Formats: sequence, structure tokens, C-alpha cells
Amino acid sequence: MTFDELAEMLERNPSKSLGQGACETEIHAANVQLGVTLAGGYRLFLRRFGWGGVGSIELFGLGGDVPPYLNLTEMTRSERADMSPSLSAHLIPLMNDGGGNLYCLDSRVEGEPPVVFWDHAAGAQQEPVQVASNFIEWLAARVARETEMDGDISRGTPPSPAGRGSG
Repeated sequence: MTFDELAEMLERNPSKSLGQGACETEIHAANVQLGVTLAGGYRLFLRRFGWGGVGSIELFGLGGDVPPYLNLTEMTRSERADMSPSLSAHLIPLMNDGGGNLYCLDSRVEGEPPVVFWDHAAGAQQEPVQVASNFIEWLAARVARETEMDGDISRGTPPSPAGRGSG
């Protein structure tokens, strides 16, 4: 899937909540503040939307209209400095799973970083599990599952087993 196809999937979803996008200055400032390079599909997402998601998917991001609880630089700072165990400096949080765990980009990989799952109960020395080879693949799969579950619920049927999961 291309980023443009993902963007179209997000934009046509009735439960979308998307920002106005982040400018290069905001992205550069976040790179400097976080000590990482925001790259690949996530950088494209930041430029186009800034922050947002669909349904229960809420992605951290940047931009003048980002809600405080989704502000990437503030959430990353908090996860690195205020939480125990602290988030490793090479991880860029994308989304909280609602239980204190995070889906993150592994910035040690240049170009198109993989998405990993950071489990707060596994401790600071953990090697997070890769859940997708890149941001676009990960978000497309999450949105497809969210959409399937929403459709099942609106029809009054339980979600199919394929619609569940942590990835």
C-alpha cells in the first residue's frame, strides 16, 4: 500500500479525526528535541495530517491543532523522563494501547523504520517485538481491523477473530 492509498483510507473513514498537518519547521524541531529522525511513512503522515486516527486509533503527532494528550514531543518526553520504566531514546511512540503499552517506531533503522510494541511490564531492558515492517503497513492493518469491528458492531454481530489482536 502506498501512503496516498492510506491517506485516502483515512480521509473516507466516517469515524476519522485528523489534524491539519505539520510543517517542516515543526518536524525539524521535533527531530532536534527528541534526538531522532522522523522518517518514512510516519513523516508523510505528519506532513499531511499532523496527528489523528479513526475510531479508537489515536496517533501522536505534531501541528498547531494537536490536542495536548496526542502531542508527540510532550508524550515522548514524558515517557522517557517521568515513567517507569522509561522509554528507550531510540523509540518514537506512535500510539498508546490504553494499557500503558506503546506502539513505536524503532529509529535505529534508517529510512522506513519498523513498528514495534513496547510492553511497559517487560522493563526498560526489553527488546520490543516488531509488529510491522513499516508505519504504512501497520496503520493500514489497524484501520482495516477497526473498520471491520465497527461494521460488525453496527450490524449487531460480534467482531470476527481476524478483527481482534494487538498488532
